[in-house]
Amino acid sequence: MWNPFSRLRSRPSPPGRLRDPHHATSPEDLPQGSRRGSLADIEFIGETAVATLTVTELSSGAGADQLATLLHELAETGARHFILDVQNVQHMDSGCLGVLVEATGQLAKHGGRIALVNADRGVSYLFKLTRLDRIFPICRDVMSALAAVERTGNGADASDAA
Repeated sequence: MWNPFSRLRSRPSPPGRLRDPHHATSPEDLPQGSRRGSLADIEFIGETAVATLTVTELSSGAGADQLATLLHELAETGARHFILDVQNVQHMDSGCLGVLVEATGQLAKHGGRIALVNADRGVSYLFKLTRLDRIFPICRDVMSALAAVERTGNGADASDAA
């Protein structure tokens, strides 16, 4: 399986991380389609992993590393697209944006996309300020995000965006 995060290659994954019963290892291993993890609750809708982040802040190197680890784990499940429900996240810094941009580039090579759902004002503003809202669809709900990632075009449709 491809590793979308080159910076994770130099450091081993935490032991048992993907085998932990609270983390999704594959869509088939999920009882009733979901798992609860330390950073996110994960559900699968077809080839799309929906991760509802349970933290309020993703900042500093630790936040970027946590996000990179989560995205790596999602990639290991074989999910083609990722939807990040950031309803609980009130602050995200540029390090996390870099992780998302890198993951988007790697997913795009395999026909995958990332969308965000339920972004609060601060997080939405960060994406608009950096113009990353042109790369990441920012949607009101999971169903419109699902439609956005499954679309073959690169831009987010204004009717789906919040």
